[in-house]
Amino acid sequence: MDPLKRVIVDDLVGQVGHHDQREVFAEPAGDPGLIGPGSVSWELHTDVSAVAIAGTAAIAMELLHPSVMAGVGQQSNYREDPFRRARTTFGWVITNTFGNTRAAERMIGRVKRMHSRVNGIRPDGVPYRALEPELIAWVPSSIPWAIMNTYERFNRPLSAEEKNRYLAEQSVIALKSGADEVPTTVADLEAYMEEMRPKLAYTDLMREFFEFLVEGPIGALTPPGPLAGPSKRFQVASGMSLAPRWAQEMTGFDRPEVVQRLFYAPSMQAYARALRWAFGTPPWRRLADERVGAVQTTSTPRIGSPVPA
Repeated sequence: MDPLKRVIVDDLVGQVGHHDQREVFAEPAGDPGLIGPGSVSWELHTDVSAVAIAGTAAIAMELLHPSVMAGVGQQSNYREDPFRRARTTFGWVITNTFGNTRAAERMIGRVKRMHSRVNGIRPDGVPYRALEPELIAWVPSSIPWAIMNTYERFNRPLSAEEKNRYLAEQSVIALKSGADEVPTTVADLEAYMEEMRPKLAYTDLMREFFEFLVEGPIGALTPPGPLAGPSKRFQVASGMSLAPRWAQEMTGFDRPEVVQRLFYAPSMQAYARALRWAFGTPPWRRLADERVGAVQTTSTPRIGSPVPA
């Protein structure tokens, strides 16, 4: 692999993991998985940049719900083991899309069992339970919303029919996760977001989470030394520019449009192109293609490890 490509690939893989297990993505032959080939989800989630760059906006949307933020802030170990959470979240998207049916259902089951233990009292005194249908619907709606909009921004425009297909495909995962109902069209998603806005808030726990994003170890191609902090602050602000304007204002990231257009957008576009160039077709897609018979291949090298000559 070209040395520059390896730097870019290794940097992302170090944060979100490999996701190239043959038993998850390449076997058993013919298994279409939960969503299957030919889907809009397969196209969007093949774009490494769309999934990776959407992360900040997706997480912000999720955590603006005070109950979600309380569960993460009070009962998760994101401060002690941030890479584990990043790999789990990225793996959730990739495995549920490209993994075989058993692997995807096992992941959904593991997350449900873990969430069954996440119960408590928010700092404002409101009790929360991670398996509340409202929370289960909110999180799976935030993730595809962010990925879909990021893909459109840095890859190509999507038609209304493609967006609706994508949301309907992703609703399968949300319903299996325990949601009673989730938006399956763009119109329904926009209405749902507006309906949820009065329930959202920028809490002290969320402020602490954003401080951790800036001060913690996660960051794309972060330079060493004193430039690390400014680089990560810029990355977080850039990522938040993909969130709705009202979410930017709520969290204090409502930078002027000219700043977003002249600084944030070009930097993210450059990173998106670099990721697509470095990864090519990512391993989860190549292996899934092999499983469903779209291509014939005998092996897929692990990204980030030596590539056979």
